[in-house]
Formats: sequence, structure tokens, C-alpha cells
Amino acid sequence: MLQINYQHTVLFSALFWLMLVLHINVFAQGNDNSRRIWNVEIEGNERYEDLVIKRYIANQRPSFWKRVVGSEESGMTIDEFEIRKDVIRIQRFYERRGYPRAKVTYELRDGSTPDRMILVFLVVENNPIRINKVEILINSNSQYKADISNNQEYKRVISKLPFRSGRRYQTIEEAEVIGSLNRVMKNIGYIYANVSVEAEIDSVQNQVNISITNNPGPRTRINSLEIEGAETLDYRFILRETGLRLGELYSEEKLREAQREVFKHHLFRLALISIPDQPRDSTLDLRLRVKELPLRSFRVRGGVGDFDRLEESLAIDNFWKLFRTQATWVYRNYGGKGTQFSTTLKLSYFEKFFSTEFLFPYVFNTKSSFTVSPFIENRFEPAYSITTGGIINSLGYEYNRNLTGTISYEFAINNEYDIANERNLEVTEILPDSVLNYNISSISFNLYYANGLSRGRKGWIVQPYVELSGLLGESTFSFQKLAFDVRKYTELSNKLVLATRVQAGSIYFAKQDSLPADIEFYAGGTNSVRGYRRNDLGPKRAFVIESETPNTPDQVNFVPVGGKAFLTFNVELRQQLDQVLRGFGVAAFLDGGQVWSTIRRLEDRELQFSTGAGVRYQTPIGPIRIDFGYKLNPTDFDLELLPGVNDKASRRWRIHFSIGQAF
Repeated sequence: MLQINYQHTVLFSALFWLMLVLHINVFAQGNDNSRRIWNVEIEGNERYEDLVIKRYIANQRPSFWKRVVGSEESGMTIDEFEIRKDVIRIQRFYERRGYPRAKVTYELRDGSTPDRMILVFLVVENNPIRINKVEILINSNSQYKADISNNQEYKRVISKLPFRSGRRYQTIEEAEVIGSLNRVMKNIGYIYANVSVEAEIDSVQNQVNISITNNPGPRTRINSLEIEGAETLDYRFILRETGLRLGELYSEEKLREAQREVFKHHLFRLALISIPDQPRDSTLDLRLRVKELPLRSFRVRGGVGDFDRLEESLAIDNFWKLFRTQATWVYRNYGGKGTQFSTTLKLSYFEKFFSTEFLFPYVFNTKSSFTVSPFIENRFEPAYSITTGGIINSLGYEYNRNLTGTISYEFAINNEYDIANERNLEVTEILPDSVLNYNISSISFNLYYANGLSRGRKGWIVQPYVELSGLLGESTFSFQKLAFDVRKYTELSNKLVLATRVQAGSIYFAKQDSLPADIEFYAGGTNSVRGYRRNDLGPKRAFVIESETPNTPDQVNFVPVGGKAFLTFNVELRQQLDQVLRGFGVAAFLDGGQVWSTIRRLEDRELQFSTGAGVRYQTPIGPIRIDFGYKLNPTDFDLELLPGVNDKASRRWRIHFSIGQAF
């Protein structure tokens, strides 16, 4: 018995090791760990670029960092099965785009070293299939056919369909054709519309005849709107806020817009429009479910900020100047008609602000609103201090989500005084030269336009601004101010964004040679040219405070004077480094600009530049930002040099702390 057990043990052991060796050999053939994919290339592709095709395959070249480091783990393990799946992916990519006879193979070529392989996909595209004829049928009675065929929106969609005679037949575009036709049908009243596409392919002639059938169903009008969840706001005001009218033709686009309009209302935290189950008929019942916010709320926030306003070095005895707080009290549905009343108080060393606001969310329609806001403010700036009080009346109109305009009228009484009076300094040459009392009566126009904007990663933003002062005669100073802000975001990769911004402005036709400091333009600071502190870029005046102690040097102060014209620009690369720490990122930037006395004196001062880098960390309240800016071509006054008085240059770099991106 012992002999038999021993023989069985030897036999089983031999079989086990044989199977293990065979398994290792098979695994090694399919997954060669000693060789890795160092690069991926595509040859023979004429219609589509390599970058486009590589988005649809699994095998990829190592990242830039891994290629630089060159570790043994750099590159993907060679997996023949996964490579063959990529061959099928590329072939299907071509088939769906009108190349049904495309052939794809692959080769593994030697790279710069034996363990670095080049994966090459070989593509033979062959001839595409072309569209010979497109027929569009409307399966309905003559009246509906005429209504649909003559509708301008329907004609526009038909003219832009990708299925047209002579073009390649791409099956991937079928969903777009069906979706666009279904959308336009539902926007002109045919909620039950259904579109189908049939293709008859001639493989010999490489041609296809396409038939698009439109089954519109009954044309539907809104019969009723049921509202659930409303507690304080009357039915008629909610219906008014939707912009819908009972009896009008159904439109899916209007329905979505109505939901957005109700949700935007300050009283609601939820708005959802649905279509209950009902017979398919020419009338339609809708249901709107809402949830209201509390009628009254109070919020207090606190923190630190205004680092670039602190002129002296940060220390324990002045850190308190960075503390700030804000309190807001809101009374929603004031008067029972959907209006809102709120008060806001801001307190910090550099700014004290109190305002009340009456908001009327509906003027001409749901897209228009009106606000009345009395205010009083005391603010310290590097060049001046100001106390101002007045009222701002604003009419806003949101044409769509990408285009908003505001027209405002402001009347304010201002008391602008110099920095020396605020800081108890006894000097004679200060800015402004004396206390200045003046009125401002101005009409301003603001426009906000966004195109393709996506979470600050791509798209455009354009914001022009016009202010006309003195038109109604109550203003001490008459002038016309024009400015604009243009931003562009380009997504270079899924982790790298190029952000650019240009700001410029000018004041025209000022009847007075000298305008108050608070009206003129300034540049420099955390969200401007970051080599400079707040408002510090541009012309300055120096004043000397004589020392009262022997052998103690006089104190020199440099005060920005602003100007009637300015230009700034920013170029910033933003790189996310989630692989290091989730939410962490870095940035490198180049800023520049200048402030001039008038737009006619641009030759007086050249552009000045700063460069630097920073870190970002994403938090629930926005990215925490630290930027290090360095002046590239500062003037003597930028370095706080005054020959014969102060020969020690200040530092060229500045540190900025903030929450949120610079732009």
C-alpha cells in the first residue's frame, strides 16, 4: 500500500509540474512581460489622422513622464488578444464611416532597444460607399404634410442633414439624422413623432439609396398644467414663470426652457416638468413638481483674504487685517408675488459694505428681471480711500443660457480722500491732493456671451462694458467709458488646459482733465498681472515722509495714479496632477499690460510683463490658488527706487493667495 501511494504521488507531482510549465509557456506567448509597447503607429490611413483613430483603441504609447523615466514598467504589456481586438475596433471605425471594405492588420516592429516594441496597424481603406439618392416621406394627411413641409425650422434641419447625394454613407450618422428630425417634430407640436431610416445598398456600384420616413402622429396642444408642491406662491405666478400658455402648441424645447425658468426662480430648489400617462390625442396634460426654499434665511461666512492689499510684510501684528466676514439675510416671496428682499453686510479692514436689494423676477417675461439696490461703502485702495453711498437700478435680460445683458442706472454721492488722511500721515504731496466730494450719475451696459463653454476647459467668453456719465445732468464729471474682457479656454488634453484672457478699456470725451481716482483704470494684482500687487502696474507718484529721528532714513511711498486707458493679457497653462493627489494641479503663466494717461499717449509707456507659476487644489468651495509672480521688466518706481533717497530695490516677486482661478 505504501508503494502504491508513493507511485501515485510521483505521478501527480509530475503532471502538476508539466501543466504549470505548459501554462507558463502559453501565458508567455500571449503576454510577453519582457517586451512592452513603446509606440503605436498607423500606416495606410488617408482619410483620418492617427490621433483620431487612436482614441478608439486600447493599446497606447506610454505617457510622456514614463518615457522620460524609462522604467521597466513603462509601456503596455504585449497582449496579442487585445491587439486583435484593436484591429476589429479600427475596422469597425472605418465601416461605420462609409468604408465597408476596409482591411486592417498589424505588425510588431523592433524599437530602439529589444524590450521596446513598436505596434503598427496597417490600414487599407478601399473605396467608400456614396449616397445616390435620399427620399424623405411624411406619413400623414395632406394638412399635416403641408404644415410640416412649410415649417421654417423643419426646412432648416432638412437642409443640414448629413445624408445628402454624393456624400459618403456613414451609418454612424443615422442616429444624428433620426434625433434631429425627431427633435424638430417635437418642437413644432408633434410629441408622438417617430422617424425611421432604411438604406438600400448596391455593393457593385458602391452606392446607396436612403429612405427617411417621418410618422408625425397627431399635432398636440397644451391642455392643462398641474402644479405639485407649491406652498406660498400662487398658481398664476408659477404658470407665468414657466412662460407656457394653455392652448399653445407643444414644444419640447419650450418645455425644457420652462423647467429652467422655474428652477432659476429664487423661491424654488427643485422644478421638474413631466408628462403623465394619457391617451395619444391632440391635447396634452402636463405636471410640474416644485419644492420651495425657506421663506427666510440667514447666512454668515468668514475667512481670510485680500493678501495683495496688504502693503507691509505679513506678520503676527497685522494678520488681523486679512480677516473678513459677510452676513446675508433673505426674505423670499416678499409681498406674495414672487419678489425677494435681501440685505448684505461685508466687514473687513479694507472694505465695509452694506446694501439692500429688491428683486422683481418678472418684468416683460420670464427672461427679464429688475433690481433696486441702495448701498453704502467705505473702501481702502493703494492710491486712495473712498466713502460712497447711492442706489443702483438694474434691468437684466437673459436671452439664452449663453447671452445675457444688463442695463443699469447708478446715482452715488462720493467722498474720496487721500491715503495720508486715513493713515494719519503728515505729508504735503499725496494723492489725491485733497478731499474730493462729487456725484456720479451714469448709465451702464453690460453683456455676457459664452460660446462652447465647458467647465472652464474649453470655449469663449466675451464681456463688453459701456458706461455713460453725465447724460442726465446730475453728475459732477462727464465721461464715456468703454472696456471689454475676452477669455478663451483650449483643452490640449484631458489634463492640460490653455487659458488666455485680454482686457482693455478707455475713457473718452472727459470734459475735465483730471478725473477722480475711483473712476480711472488700474491694473496688477491677484487676478491681473501677478508680478505686481493690487493696482500697482502703471504710472506712479512718489512722496517722501521725512524722518523725525536723526540718522533714520526718510520713508518713501509710491502711489499708483491710474489712467484713462489700459491693456492687460494673461496666458496660463493648467495641468491637473490627480495621479499625485486628487484635485491637485499646477500652472505656469505669462502676464503683461500697462496703464496710460490717455489712449493717445500709448507711446509714453511700454508694455510690462511678469511670469511665474502656481499650485491649485480643488475644494468644495473652489480651487485654492497660490501663485508666485516675477516682474520681468520693472521700472525704478516698480522696484521702489528713488535716487538720492532710497537706493535699495524691493523684491521683484510677489506671492498671491486666493480661492478660484485667476480667470
